[in-house]
Amino acid sequence: MDNVREILRGAAAPLTAFAVMGVLAACALSLMSTPVTWPFVAAVLAAAVGGPASMAGQLDTGQVPAVVHGTVGIVPLGVALPGAVVFCVLFAGAVRVPMRSLALRAAGAAGAMGAALIAVLAAGAATVRVSVPVGNTGTMRETVLVLRPDAGATVLGGSVALIVLIGFCVLLTLLPARRVVARVALLGPLVPIAVALAVASFVAAQRPAVAGVAVLFGVNAVLAAVLAAFGAPPPAVLGGPLSEPLRTGAGGHEWLLGGAAGPVAVRLAVLTAFVLLGAVLLAVAPGPGSGRWQRAGLRGLIAGTTLALVFAGMAVAGAGSLRLGVAVLVFDVPVLDLRVAAGVWWALLAGAAGGGLAGVLGSLVADARAPLPAVTAAPVPVAVPQTVPGAGQSTSERG
Repeated sequence: MDNVREILRGAAAPLTAFAVMGVLAACALSLMSTPVTWPFVAAVLAAAVGGPASMAGQLDTGQVPAVVHGTVGIVPLGVALPGAVVFCVLFAGAVRVPMRSLALRAAGAAGAMGAALIAVLAAGAATVRVSVPVGNTGTMRETVLVLRPDAGATVLGGSVALIVLIGFCVLLTLLPARRVVARVALLGPLVPIAVALAVASFVAAQRPAVAGVAVLFGVNAVLAAVLAAFGAPPPAVLGGPLSEPLRTGAGGHEWLLGGAAGPVAVRLAVLTAFVLLGAVLLAVAPGPGSGRWQRAGLRGLIAGTTLALVFAGMAVAGAGSLRLGVAVLVFDVPVLDLRVAAGVWWALLAGAAGGGLAGVLGSLVADARAPLPAVTAAPVPVAVPQTVPGAGQSTSERG
């Protein structure tokens, strides 16, 4: 019975993660005035696990037939990261889990992940209406694009994501400072998710389409803003005739497209949130070490290394491209080209600096809150009088 319970718990982790990602995808599509259909939600879910999608459609130019084509290969971290967090929390639970239980949970998670990917790929192609420029005058014409995820890449991406997440949960049971690593690893995605959702809530009333983009790709933009605070260039390069309408439609929030560094207030707010929240999470108990600064340095090293690896993983996952072009006869004209670079080295630098500072502050706060050791008085030796042989006897008794 215990084995069945562990297998079911493992199966619940990816299924719940996909449910959370599906709700976020549906909310984003609704805000962007896109039909909230299962094929479209499934396409977003496929992109969240790393599966690119191809786009194709016919365009009526009035003279010669044209074909609109493109690819979408950018992972919406605003959907993917909440799913990853939910998976790890449900799969691992407590940080001390027997390896046998983890193996049973992994078997259940693998079966459920396969079923979820089959459901996503069986949804079929999604259709969306877009306007593209035609001719030298840039006249906008509407066309219907068919969006179809790549089955092989989706299965591969989902399998790699499952192996990475299970490997991380197994690693937590082996590390000596597992609680510090777990708290910092959760801190990495939770702060960008919270900031992205806050931005989406703030602009939803005036610009719902921008809010939808913030739900999908706000985490990508927040990570870019953090890296920009350390001097990294904007990771996204946006080109093509459709780039200007996108920037205009963003209405001052074009940093969500990744082509700008983001407002200074956003960068400072995210950095402050990382450091302060990290310090609070790590100020639970003094760490190992003989002195206050030795403990702070050790915890800062662990937290900085963990957050650097988390940031690097997020940067690699969020890299990709989006391309849209129009083919007429033998000519192929790009109308939108968005490329997002990984910026791994900047991610390592930002994570090491932010996590290290949070670890040091958290350790110092934990030491300040720790109760002082009770002072016990040393025992006072009591002199015991020694008895001299013959003492206290009379002269007659001695004789």
